[in-house]
Amino acid sequence: MHTIHNKLINTQNEDLVHWWKIFHLAGEDFTIPRQNWEGVNWGLFSGDDDALKTMVSRIVEHMDRLEIANLMYPE
Repeated sequence: MHTIHNKLINTQNEDLVHWWKIFHLAGEDFTIPRQNWEGVNWGLFSGDDDALKTMVSRIVEHMDRLEIANLMYPE
């Protein structure tokens, strides 16, 4: 699973093409969650431990539900 830094979606989305090319050339399947795709854990940066745990648990839930073993995290 690949999470994405929000700046790539909002302002630098052309940079995403490089990731997709790497995955394709490596023969790797990948997915990005439809919901809770944000890869930056703002709880970490703000010192909000509850928010940090919520963000991490959402990623773990996606990985468990989709039976994904590897995570690519942008931070």
